[in-house]
Amino acid sequence: MSTSALQIVKHYHQQTKHRPGAYARSAGFMDWVNQPLPYRLYQGAEKIRLPLPSLLKNELKNELDNVPASYLYERSTKPAKAICLESIAALLQNSLGLSAWKSYNGTEWALRVNPSSGNLHPTECYLLLPDLEIETEGDLNPEHKNAYSTHYNPYINSLEKRAVLSESSSELLNKKQGFAVALTSIAWREAWKYGERAYRYCQHDLGHALAALNIAANLNGWQVEILENVSNKKVQSILGLNQSNTVAEEVEYVDCICWVSCSNDHTEEVKNPEKVKSLEEVKAWLNDLPEITYVDPANQLSQSHQDWPIIDDVFNATHQQDLTFLTAETTPSSSALSEKSLSVKDHGEQTDSSLIEQSAQALIHQRRSAQSFDAIASTMSIDTFISQLQKTLPEQNILFSLLPQPAQTHLMLFVHHVEGINSGLYLWLRNPSHLNALKSAMHSDFEWSQTIENQPLYLLKKGDYRKIAKAVSCEQDIAADSTYSLGMLTKFEDNLTCSASQYPLLFWETGMIGQALYLAAESDGYRGTGIGCFFDDLVHDLLGLKDQQWQSLYHFTVGKHIEDRRISTKPAYFHLQASAE
Repeated sequence: MSTSALQIVKHYHQQTKHRPGAYARSAGFMDWVNQPLPYRLYQGAEKIRLPLPSLLKNELKNELDNVPASYLYERSTKPAKAICLESIAALLQNSLGLSAWKSYNGTEWALRVNPSSGNLHPTECYLLLPDLEIETEGDLNPEHKNAYSTHYNPYINSLEKRAVLSESSSELLNKKQGFAVALTSIAWREAWKYGERAYRYCQHDLGHALAALNIAANLNGWQVEILENVSNKKVQSILGLNQSNTVAEEVEYVDCICWVSCSNDHTEEVKNPEKVKSLEEVKAWLNDLPEITYVDPANQLSQSHQDWPIIDDVFNATHQQDLTFLTAETTPSSSALSEKSLSVKDHGEQTDSSLIEQSAQALIHQRRSAQSFDAIASTMSIDTFISQLQKTLPEQNILFSLLPQPAQTHLMLFVHHVEGINSGLYLWLRNPSHLNALKSAMHSDFEWSQTIENQPLYLLKKGDYRKIAKAVSCEQDIAADSTYSLGMLTKFEDNLTCSASQYPLLFWETGMIGQALYLAAESDGYRGTGIGCFFDDLVHDLLGLKDQQWQSLYHFTVGKHIEDRRISTKPAYFHLQASAE
């Protein structure tokens, strides 16, 4: 990695920190006239209508309705679904689709399964799919079906068919063993509101989207892998993003490309020879794909824009290199993080009846971001608290299988209302090999007492931290009125020195943690919300951190939410229902 790329990343990170009285640069006002459209549309492209959830074939619908909530965390052992229009619809609707509509005082807005900073949704999804065997009028040659390049538009619940691949390029996809999914970011959607800090939010959202995609694929019996050694520049060429005639300020950056495997191989062994061979074949196929011609232009999202060159600089510094994942680190053999010791049942947790009554799909679609909490009702049992934290451990949650590197992020916890332990400042250790480095980096007077035997929860300091939690989270009440709030503390400088591509990967990890906490809270009758606005260095000062070896990249909070009765709710696809029936 060039020194200049490292310098660009470190400069961006420092410049976009919030400080009391000196927030990261933004427009400073809400330019409602130029609020970006939240949906990318390719004008003129053929629309492949996806069946609405209520209109899926009965067999698939019934099966998805009855998938247990445990499949949010555990690898599915059910047979893999065949690749067809219905299974692709289920994948997209359960990961990046609409979840509801809200309305207040004459204004309506959509919510999605994948959360987004400010509900602005910079993430776009493209798929390279085999022919889905959709019957069309005048099809005279059904045995020679070509694969195609598509874009997912959740608003119209459709795939936009942007190009048809050649017969030779279609061969691998038409084996029906898998397909490619590429995720991109339109930074302008976030920059419109948040200015220079937008890159951070794009990458948080990308982590949430990846986690949501992995979970939805698991419900179909599929597995997702992020592909290394396929450059973003190559993916940009495959998707024709340089041909889409978008205005410069609405440039779309490739974040990653994934392969969704639809075989019945449920092995978790990453180095499984057959799996490695298959992925190498996929990567070779992608790298050999010739440039595809696209003719349908992308819609313009805003009429006027404000330029933020620093965002383009950091995207170019981090995304023009191949993804570089970290190798496994040595974990102490005496670690308390064995699978047995982390069992919820071993800790005394009783089976939660809500997990039995609710399906995984129902929990996915009812996930919401809390806007405010009931500080009196937000008490939580210690068992529920530990159970939620365990969902953030890679070895306890299949969600993290998508990120093939050791955990780099730990949870600095402000515990406010958990029965059975003292209120105070805690650390939840997600990678035990980092314990000594964290102790050396933080205040020397921290206790570091293990609160519960065989659980990686360490008390740093007792006390009422509600005012401090609120203060470091840009004075937001949601950080103090909750059951607990937290900052995601990430191993930073050493990882950046390894590769500039680690910068977005670290944000992806925090977004995945956020998604795990959202669903864990929802299943327990609580609600979570991500906090992107926090005073970075106040958090570091609180912990005694003196350099950039560790940085807080994302905050989160969980509690008993207060429902705003003024806001009404409509079903996710109510605007399409009449025309579909």
